[in-house]
Amino acid sequence: MFGYMTEIESVQILMEETVEAEGDDLIGLLYHFLDEWLFTFCAEPFFIPRKVVITEFDEQNFKIKSIGYGEEFNLAKHPQGTEVKAITYSNLQVHNKEGMHEVYVIVDI
Repeated sequence: MFGYMTEIESVQILMEETVEAEGDDLIGLLYHFLDEWLFTFCAEPFFIPRKVVITEFDEQNFKIKSIGYGEEFNLAKHPQGTEVKAITYSNLQVHNKEGMHEVYVIVDI
């Protein structure tokens, strides 16, 4: 998602932000997780992560905690890409594979 917004390679790891989300099912959890990260970019200090690490994932209670490592978005430093306006439920998919989850997400740009 953040790769649409700027060139991730231009983002330095200078600070971190923590995001927590929960949902009623895996689809809802994925939606809220991405929506919370989008909010961190849209609200001051306009944080853009270079890397996001999931620190806790409760698949039974549909809760997730994560830490993003990056910096404040700055147009003088970061090339402006496509604005991601929203996460959508449209065709949102989670595929459980052995030892991992594969997701398919459409974002509104």
